[in-house]
Amino acid sequence: MGPLGYIEVLDAKGRVTARFAVDAWPVTVGRAYTNRVILDDLFVSPEHLSITPDDSGGLHASDLDSVNGLREAPGGKRVTRLPLVSGAPFQIGHTVLRYCEIQQPVAATPVERGEPGQRVPSWCVGLASLFIVFLVLMLGNYFESYERFNLARSLSETLTTLSMVFAWAGMWSLLSRVVIGRFHYAEHFALAGGAILIALLFNISAEWLEFLRPSLPALWVASLVGSGALLAALVFGHLGWASSMLRRSRLWAALGVSAVVIGAGAIADYAARNTFTTGMEYSGVIKAVDSRWLPAVSVDQFIADSQRVKRELEALVQKAKPAQP
Repeated sequence: MGPLGYIEVLDAKGRVTARFAVDAWPVTVGRAYTNRVILDDLFVSPEHLSITPDDSGGLHASDLDSVNGLREAPGGKRVTRLPLVSGAPFQIGHTVLRYCEIQQPVAATPVERGEPGQRVPSWCVGLASLFIVFLVLMLGNYFESYERFNLARSLSETLTTLSMVFAWAGMWSLLSRVVIGRFHYAEHFALAGGAILIALLFNISAEWLEFLRPSLPALWVASLVGSGALLAALVFGHLGWASSMLRRSRLWAALGVSAVVIGAGAIADYAARNTFTTGMEYSGVIKAVDSRWLPAVSVDQFIADSQRVKRELEALVQKAKPAQP
């Protein structure tokens, strides 16, 4: 007699990590060795769940007075009894389970790599990301310089940035190998390269906005808030390839990292405000725009501002003079 169905254990992405054949009813689930389905989950009771058929031929999962109960869906409402539908997941403890009958349809077979119609291989994605990031960084070095273009210096700066991206992607790929058994290096590199491109886009947009509207602190917002949001999205994406965490858990982890970075940046910015410097706080990128777009003030306003600055300087000079005996 063949199996009646299968109890499957799923990870956070819905992938099957274990499969138990069911050849008789009832089936008990728990941590104890007396169960038909044994789970290695501390939040699952020794005898947690029983699956039995009813008079109509359907299946029901019943909670056996467990500590953490039975949930009708991953992260869903807690119930004491649940009708089982083939292919529908449910949760006990921190483990997601699914019952599948033997007639349960499976996903279509994908085309093997190397055949027409396949999806783009990961190494192609990685090479494309490398080429795009390299090209954008080189063009950025060319257009942002007002001096004679120095190829060697631009290559050095570009390769330095790329080495940091390689190291960042390598760190996450090692974590992926430890946690889920696969490196996913190309995917991690593509995420890091995309973050570099978005950061450049943020910075260029902020420079133009602050250039045309000097009253707006666009560069400050882009460097602090924008970098924090970008880091949160980057960590969220990396965790998707490097772990089996639930999406909500990955989101909270990414937001936590972003909050720490934004907080540290805000503290450092506040501490640096009182630091005296002779450096000009503006971008050195030359912007060739029509004169009608440039922010300007009237001649009277310019003269009034000049007089105000003159009075402030004279007051500082008088204050700096040594007191007469």
